[in-house]
Amino acid sequence: MNAVMPALTVADMMTTHLKVLHEDDSINAADWDMVVGEFRHMAVVDREHRLVGLISDRDVLRAQGEIPATVGRLMTRDVHTIPPTMPALDAVEHMLRSKHGALPVVAPDRTLLGIVTTTDFLELARRALAGHDVHQPHARA
Repeated sequence: MNAVMPALTVADMMTTHLKVLHEDDSINAADWDMVVGEFRHMAVVDREHRLVGLISDRDVLRAQGEIPATVGRLMTRDVHTIPPTMPALDAVEHMLRSKHGALPVVAPDRTLLGIVTTTDFLELARRALAGHDVHQPHARA
């Protein structure tokens, strides 16, 4: 008899050790952090660590050659967020429909808890295809 495995939630797979930015950070600093950390998206938080926006490598690329700008001028403020309790299947379906490459994971007060990205889902698929336990934490957690 097959044991039923519990459904994965976003909390089971999100990346939690995040490098974050603040609105008054320079785009040059954001660019540096993204290149060094190999990030395509970075969360922008306030002093209480609540999410206020998201900036992507595309935003930074578009700003090159312009007057030095701050992260707050270029970030996306209306960011779709998800709770950590959301089933991972629902999160990936949302990402596929909306074409989002990353979804910040927040508490009810918008405190940033983590982020889930297309890379997280590719890692999950790789582990599943290799026959590994997908419920074990992965390297980016």
